[in-house]
Amino acid sequence: MRAQALPLLLALAACSSTPAVPVDATVAGDASADVPRADAPASKDVETTPEDVPVDAGPPVPQRVMITSGALDGVAQGGVARFLGIPYAAPPVGDRRWRAPAPVTPWTTPRDAQQKGPGCPQPAGMILGMAPTSEDCLSLNVWTPRVGASTERHPVMVFIHGGGFTSGHTWGGDYDGELLARRGMVVVTLNYRLGQLGYLAHPSLSMESDAEGVSGNYGFMDQQAALRWVRDNIASFGGDPGNVTLFGESAGSMAVSLHLIAPASRDLFHRAITESGTSTVMLMPLRDEDARAPVESAYSLGRRFVAALGCDSATDAPACLRAKSAAEVVAAMPSTNELVRFEARFQPNIDGRVIPETPWAAFHNGRFARVPLMAGTNRDEGTVFTLTAPITTMDAYRAAVERLVPGHTDDVVNRLYAPAMFASINAAYNAFLADAAFICPARDLARQYANASLPVFLYHFTHETQFGMLLRLGVFHSAELPFVFGNFTGVFRYRDIDGPVVDLTQGYWTRFAAGSDPNGAGAVPWPRYAAESDGHLDISATPMAGAGLRRSQCDEITPWLEPPR
Repeated sequence: MRAQALPLLLALAACSSTPAVPVDATVAGDASADVPRADAPASKDVETTPEDVPVDAGPPVPQRVMITSGALDGVAQGGVARFLGIPYAAPPVGDRRWRAPAPVTPWTTPRDAQQKGPGCPQPAGMILGMAPTSEDCLSLNVWTPRVGASTERHPVMVFIHGGGFTSGHTWGGDYDGELLARRGMVVVTLNYRLGQLGYLAHPSLSMESDAEGVSGNYGFMDQQAALRWVRDNIASFGGDPGNVTLFGESAGSMAVSLHLIAPASRDLFHRAITESGTSTVMLMPLRDEDARAPVESAYSLGRRFVAALGCDSATDAPACLRAKSAAEVVAAMPSTNELVRFEARFQPNIDGRVIPETPWAAFHNGRFARVPLMAGTNRDEGTVFTLTAPITTMDAYRAAVERLVPGHTDDVVNRLYAPAMFASINAAYNAFLADAAFICPARDLARQYANASLPVFLYHFTHETQFGMLLRLGVFHSAELPFVFGNFTGVFRYRDIDGPVVDLTQGYWTRFAAGSDPNGAGAVPWPRYAAESDGHLDISATPMAGAGLRRSQCDEITPWLEPPR
């Protein structure tokens, strides 16, 4: 929906020995953990196991690779080499602010690649454990099992972080690819422009555009530039440029599904994994004349932003905007990360070129990349969005539902998700939000791929973390990430029961990345999705295949999410 909320809990208190609580958070009195859903596994009492005892991987060994822009000096340790903070595009500063990414200027002496680059500018306090930030932020990181002179080619996994297109970074250890590299993958993570600096659209910016008369979508074009960098350079790290899997979570997952319909992204990746987010619910057009009530255009939002910075009467509005500091830009009209479907946000817009049409129309009319897909969601996606502001009255419940599916509020609050069916009003709304914003769109995306006779696998993640239990968040939005990457940092404390779930999750993800099928010897069979069987895999400590995930609710809700005509 406006969707794409930030992984609120991922970067919290990276060195804390006890789970931390988000900024200004008060524990909600109830959450979807209270929801009596048939697919909820029983909680298990387990003890926390220290996960920060260092493993002796030996001393780091220098590694040098040559890429198109020059030599890089990284290190190898414990059988994995890492190269960090690699620029994939020129710094988007000065006159390059609010322009499409430009090529990197080559360097002539070896470049140190042992430290990650800063995150892109973003509002302070949106994520604890904030990384250093800079407008010079277009860098990526590579982990590879190739050490030394091996000529073996490995599958490549490129990850796009979440954060509502407004926040997030790759600075901390949450997305480090070392454990996936130990499974034979070359892993790439990247920073991309965010918020006002990444998605501001305005007619004056379109007039000077080096992207053929459109504006906004700079952060999305950054991701495309990173994919081109992978195509041109990943072989130097032992990666196979013909075997690239693009995966992401939350806003990163929405971006992945946008790359599936974006012309300039074609042939830059060969498989896709979406974790808790699809672009089919994205609605904002670039131009006023393309907007349909109640949707606002990106130009309209941009004009309000330019006025907020005092540049609306300037003879050269872009020059006026570029004279502002990054801090001034980020502070003007700050974005929130609420799920409000029709409220304008700084996010990708449908401009007819970079993003050619409404994602819903593209997927429902078969205009998308023919690549294998893995898509899925977590059981309690809605809980983090009401953690600091729970829905406690029927009036608030009705208003929140109306913002997502106008005209269908009575169906939701009186029938499909009536509070009497749940532990509380807040639990009812959380269940609706999980279905409407995440679970049903993921199922619908899987159906479009299945209708095109393409391999697609749908999952439902139901393994509860210790932190989810502590705050009664259930299996919340982003809770699968420590199991995908194997990194139990910040609020995530490793327990013995988590180990098998890490192993099976990474096994499914890496087998899919290597060969388009997550199934393998010894793994619980994961059925290929088909509309008739409506099958999925429940990922937990006791994984099992299922069918008809939220079928009756999604069959009714999905048509309500179609864009206004």
